[in-house]
Amino acid sequence: MTEASHRFRSAIADLVPYEPGKPADELMRERGLSRCIKLASNEGPWGPLPAAAEAIIAATNDLNRYPDGAGVLVREAIADVHGVTPDEVVLGHGADAIINNLSLAMLEPGDEVVFGWPSFPSYFLDARMMGAQPVMVGLDEDHRYNLAAMLDAITDRTRIVYICNPNNPTGTMVTRDELASFLDQVPEHVLTVLDEAYFEYVQRDDYPDGIADFYAQGRRVAVLRTFSKIYGLAGLRIGYAIAHPDIARAINKVRNAFDITAPAQVAARASLAERHLISERARANAEGRETLTNALRELGLRPVESVGNFVCVELDMPGRELYEQLLNHGIIVRPLDPFGMPNAIRVTVGTPEENIEAIAAFRAVLGSLVSP
Repeated sequence: MTEASHRFRSAIADLVPYEPGKPADELMRERGLSRCIKLASNEGPWGPLPAAAEAIIAATNDLNRYPDGAGVLVREAIADVHGVTPDEVVLGHGADAIINNLSLAMLEPGDEVVFGWPSFPSYFLDARMMGAQPVMVGLDEDHRYNLAAMLDAITDRTRIVYICNPNNPTGTMVTRDELASFLDQVPEHVLTVLDEAYFEYVQRDDYPDGIADFYAQGRRVAVLRTFSKIYGLAGLRIGYAIAHPDIARAINKVRNAFDITAPAQVAARASLAERHLISERARANAEGRETLTNALRELGLRPVESVGNFVCVELDMPGRELYEQLLNHGIIVRPLDPFGMPNAIRVTVGTPEENIEAIAAFRAVLGSLVSP
């Protein structure tokens, strides 16, 4: 078959596939390492909560059956936590799948999607896949979403505005009052999507709860959450949105059937039942984030103050260069050129032991780079 016989949509011609964090097994095989630490993809360093682990094992007995395509029980559990109806809960295999399905449901060629940049690449990629125009608004001088500039970027063709809070990859946030003022000024024809994938890690009083503070008050918002981070279920891929029933119905029209596995559904329900346990994880994450931030600053780097479970580090060199050097020490971080920050990396907060090993690797690599 010749190349000319392949016909693809013009909207994807210039797209570069999303680059996931390098798998640990691949690195060990490539470089002959017996151990490595993955601090690249913002996963939590802990596994599933105890009840979720038990539920996953029990679910293996029924893997010959398709899962509940509507996710009735898990949607009911999520609705109960947030004080909404199950019709206001929509599931996805990860919150990023909901971003994709929102694009499928809402975007036509020529529509516009507004978001801060650097930020999560799926906002850009999914808009482009639909032939829509991504409108990237630069962050402010503190690496936060510039809400005033984003309001200026909204036009009659804008359909969706994404606010990643805290922002991936910078770890910065906008406050409750700032977001309320922004929503007061967003036109009625625009849906504001609050991406709160790292919600449970944030411990600041002025951080907004998009569901309680805005959705419940009748604002035109959809709020994304995930079980991939603090709940330790990244490998099962389950996230959700709280949205108006009309939006939920539209998303369900374009969702793949049976896309949320049975183990993911039972693990999510069990996790919600034990959600009181995650406060200890949030505390440990805050301590680890402070340890990493202080150590990287002492090494002469420029970490951005983060409220999430990761630290963005600005460099005086290409981030991919430092990334490659750290791989030799068995440390996987994330170069941020795909996020629009070529001279930066992102480091996920690990366990105390992993953080210590990562800091030692940074010290060794930076020492070798400055040695004559």
